[in-house]
Amino acid sequence: MKAYQTLLTAVFVLLLAPLGLAQDERYGDTPEQQLKCKEALSVYKSYKKQKNYDEAYIQWRKACEVCPETASEGLYADGTTFVSKELQEVEEGSEREAVLVDSLLYLHDKRMELYPSTKRSPNNRCEILGRKASDFYKYNRDEHQAAYEMFKESLDCLGAESSATTLYQFYTASFYTLTRSLKGDSLAQREMRAQMLTDYLSLIEYVDVGMARAEADGDSRDAERYDKAKGNIETVFVAIADCADMVPVLDAAVAADAENMDLKQKVLRLLNKKECTDNDLFLPVATSVYSMEPSAPAAYAIGIGFAKSSELDSSFKYMEDAVNRCEDCSEKLTYLLKTGQIASAMGRTSTARNYARQVLEIDAENADAYMLIGDAIAGSSSACDDGALGGRSVFWVASDYYARAKRMNAELAELADKKIANMAKQFPTVDDIFTYGKQAGGSFTVPNKGGCPCAGETTTIRVR
Repeated sequence: MKAYQTLLTAVFVLLLAPLGLAQDERYGDTPEQQLKCKEALSVYKSYKKQKNYDEAYIQWRKACEVCPETASEGLYADGTTFVSKELQEVEEGSEREAVLVDSLLYLHDKRMELYPSTKRSPNNRCEILGRKASDFYKYNRDEHQAAYEMFKESLDCLGAESSATTLYQFYTASFYTLTRSLKGDSLAQREMRAQMLTDYLSLIEYVDVGMARAEADGDSRDAERYDKAKGNIETVFVAIADCADMVPVLDAAVAADAENMDLKQKVLRLLNKKECTDNDLFLPVATSVYSMEPSAPAAYAIGIGFAKSSELDSSFKYMEDAVNRCEDCSEKLTYLLKTGQIASAMGRTSTARNYARQVLEIDAENADAYMLIGDAIAGSSSACDDGALGGRSVFWVASDYYARAKRMNAELAELADKKIANMAKQFPTVDDIFTYGKQAGGSFTVPNKGGCPCAGETTTIRVR
């Protein structure tokens, strides 16, 4: 038995010995080369740890000379860092810059070739490709289409796992490919524009996922990157998304793939986003999406369609459905506001004001919500009529809300001024307020009358 155990031990030693040797073979073919490589790696990493990047770069180059190319993935990852820092110090457009840029891209290529997948990063090649695309675009600003193709390959692979930089630079490269590289090719431009319109929706979804991931990890810097990326993507989107141009493009895309429900959902969100609702594409797409898969965007779209045909009861029904289906979706403010506006048009003042208040709970600076409250109050004169000044006081309060909205959003100034002017026509006369012992400029509290939406609010007495 003892002899058997000794034999087993000898076998294990023989089996394990080659494994240890094989582990070192990546550092060189001979013990001497292996030792030199390990020492060189250790030296440059030591300088890197000390943040002495100039010396680390010198020692890294020595490591590249003595180590096999398969010695360490870090040799390539660190190399891109060192070369990038060197590029910051050279003259733009110089021969030295060109050599360093070639080296930088080569390091990315070699790393992708040797380490396409690792335990820590199964999609390692795709992640590196995104970094390569970014570096390529940085030093080749006119190569829009080449950069776009690299970004797209990385993005198609990683999806929501893409970095913030890849997401927004992909869209930037798309834009310049559309406006410069494809200039003069109308067919290619139409196809690219259609692709960009639907890509926008996917990119925003990926950004939201990335931001949530960063926040869950407590990585505030990465969350800021995603937030910045979202802003950059929005800027590009606004530059290309004009209803007159985009509707025919989207219409053609839907017609070419009529059974593609995912495409219809993206098109519907896009039309809602840009408020491109007054066209022949909008309602059919919305109805199709809702019939197959009831959702907040589809319900909202149908509600808008009914509103345009003055079918307010049906519109309100779908608007409320959109709100109820949208718990934490990004369009909730829009849904709440539009539902409140439909309620106001129906004369349901309390309901309209309730929706406006829900908007303000989410966004206290939402000027449109204050406009909506003003509209709701302006239509409630009879509900606040106490036989004295109560019925007239609603016009003072409504004017206050319009004025507040105007101060918060200059774009609403013209509309707010018109509404304030209409309210002023309803103000009481000097004789009216004198009858009740009041004078202009004085304070007035709206009577607490049942059904009056602004009961208890204090305003300033004004006359016409």
